[in-house]
Amino acid sequence: MSFDGRISFAKGRVVMGDFGSLITLGVIAVLVVVAGILILILQKKSEQKRAHSALDAEQSARTAKLTAAKRAELSKTIKKVQWAKQFAVDAGVIDRDHQILFGRINNFNQSIPAFRTAEQMLPTLESLKKYTQIHFQREERLQRLSEFPFRDDHKEKHDALIKSVEDLIEKAKRANEDNITDIAVEISSVFEKWVTGHVIENDLLMKPYVDRMREHASGMDKLA
Repeated sequence: MSFDGRISFAKGRVVMGDFGSLITLGVIAVLVVVAGILILILQKKSEQKRAHSALDAEQSARTAKLTAAKRAELSKTIKKVQWAKQFAVDAGVIDRDHQILFGRINNFNQSIPAFRTAEQMLPTLESLKKYTQIHFQREERLQRLSEFPFRDDHKEKHDALIKSVEDLIEKAKRANEDNITDIAVEISSVFEKWVTGHVIENDLLMKPYVDRMREHASGMDKLA
């Protein structure tokens, strides 16, 4: 290769080297711009996330406040079931059973404002259902042994109440913090209506058969 050829070749290499450097710088510049854009996007997303979190927290606080106010208002509607002479049937086993159930219903009612989850309410509710069933079985046995004429109709009413309670228990299992107080108050109302209305309208019909019932009730244990 001549001297002039070598010079031309060297110049070509310099030009190619400069072109390669320019490409490298261009790529770096593009990467810097892209990185900057990505950083801005991430910052914006982070700001949006913080804003959403703040809104969610505010909404949760507002919901909790409304739920607490609703719970307090509903709790005022809960009545204590008072035992009275007008409920007396036999001055014995049946009356004692009723008094115990009055107390258990009141215990459930007093717990309503504290219920936040189904898991908190269900044990009390299941216990109340259990004692109600035991009482019904005892009462139905005495009716059968004393040949109480309305015992079949009486048992149907007992079965209907237990079915209502079982349906409410299933409903209670799906309760959340927003509606658990409504469900608990509904359950309380069912028991209150039974323990007052059913006793007066149905159980008092047993009074003429009390003497016969006492003969068979003497060996019965207390419900509690």
